[in-house]
Amino acid sequence: MKKWVALLFVCIYANGFSQTNISPQFSELKGMEDQLGNTHLFYRIYTSYTNDPFYNMTNDIYHFDLINFSDSLFLEDYSHSDPVLSYFRTVKDYTFWDDDFTKYIFCGSMGTWEPGPYIKRFDSDYIMLNYLCCEVNQIDISSFDDSLIFSGGWLDNGSSLRSTDGGFNWDIIDESLKFISLNPFSANILFAFDNSDDLLRSSDGGSSFHLVDTVGNYNWDKFIYDIDEEHIYRTTFKYPFHSLIISNNKGEAFSWQTKYSSDSKIFISNDASVSGTIYLADKKNILISTDYGNNFSLYKALDRKIVGIYKKPNSNKLYAATKYKIYEITPDTIQVIKNLPIPDEVLSFYPLAIGNKWVYDEVTYVQDPNPNVYFRILVKEVLGDTIAPNGKHYYKVNDETIWESFVLERVDSTDGMVYRYFEDPSLSENEYVAYDLLAEVGDTVSSYRMGFNTVMFTTMYAQGIFEKWGITKPKKIFLEYTLHPPIFSLTEDFGLDSIYFYFDFGNTYIYLKGCVINLVVYGQ
Repeated sequence: MKKWVALLFVCIYANGFSQTNISPQFSELKGMEDQLGNTHLFYRIYTSYTNDPFYNMTNDIYHFDLINFSDSLFLEDYSHSDPVLSYFRTVKDYTFWDDDFTKYIFCGSMGTWEPGPYIKRFDSDYIMLNYLCCEVNQIDISSFDDSLIFSGGWLDNGSSLRSTDGGFNWDIIDESLKFISLNPFSANILFAFDNSDDLLRSSDGGSSFHLVDTVGNYNWDKFIYDIDEEHIYRTTFKYPFHSLIISNNKGEAFSWQTKYSSDSKIFISNDASVSGTIYLADKKNILISTDYGNNFSLYKALDRKIVGIYKKPNSNKLYAATKYKIYEITPDTIQVIKNLPIPDEVLSFYPLAIGNKWVYDEVTYVQDPNPNVYFRILVKEVLGDTIAPNGKHYYKVNDETIWESFVLERVDSTDGMVYRYFEDPSLSENEYVAYDLLAEVGDTVSSYRMGFNTVMFTTMYAQGIFEKWGITKPKKIFLEYTLHPPIFSLTEDFGLDSIYFYFDFGNTYIYLKGCVINLVVYGQ
């Protein structure tokens, strides 16, 4: 195992030249209530970047105090690699004593080329488990005795640990099982995975275990326990599906059933004050069940894929995070309470500035009545700017790749959309989405791009590489749902670089021939 981990970090360095830089974005959201019932959110901000031959990554955890509406760094999670030195620290799990966010214990791995598992209290030095390998994934404090703590994870083949003095000293209670969860309603019930990722249960504090489920699990998310003390919720990943699996009998054998599956990672949170109510986030949608997960209905839909949710007990408030926003949600409102700026490299997929100009080759093949090929040169140019009647700032664009040619466009730096102003008595609005620069593979957005007098739908269905003029750039490939669906792509720093569509007895290809971006000439 140690050799495998060392190889992993070597590969990170070796592939550093091809790493894609990722600007700061939310990657996780959790929460807790203090003794006064005040909510504290904990979110991660993930970044990664290369400065050849270096590779750096951070996934730090921040504390968001909703009473004072202030946040601060809580725990550092980072990795650095260069030809001489590699060092890192991961934070895999954390929990609190007495509902007090200042009294915490956390675990993970840290070191140089080879990791060492650690556990650390808020008031102690790092406790390095030098007799074990890799990382500690989970840690739980007993609800009945706060000096009793269970932990474990990828330690050699997998181990479960126990401390009886508040986390200062640790004993191995099982060398072959990976501890995953401690039941908060029982002093003796805990769960672990074996090396086949089957789930086992102990009812005697870890002295013995028995098999209770063979679905398999490749997640390290915490179990969620219902207030009825019977139902337990857990998420799993077994390729290609992420699933919600629920027990209706304290996790005993033959009581686990799969209730929901998705091809995307799912997140769950329950209302700890109401039995049977659970929230599930899947892609952009938040679903709710009030019957222990047997049936779900849509609660809210956000504009981006969700990376975490937290339900405040004894309240109608739910918190959710997407890559760039954290929301406070009630049955009647969706309010952004924190946001990160959309990175410049995302906005650069559609560079709008006066003087920018694009030249395209258009090739049309016609099969009827006889095969023919037609060639044209198309031009797109930003001519100026103006304030439209809606009070917003737009650029004047002459665009021969679309049917109405002259358009008003703007890039919104708060939501990553390219909007087009268009007045038509038959349309209900005068501003429509032309492109979604934040789109990920599978995302669909209502759009108004080609000039039809109706709103269409556009899906990002692939990522690609633009290679031209000795330049390599990432690009996003979209499919627009119209009568003859066009496929088009946007390239970082260059914008629209290709269009393909077919029609009766023929098809058309449009390729970027050359452009002027911010006074720099590329191609012809």
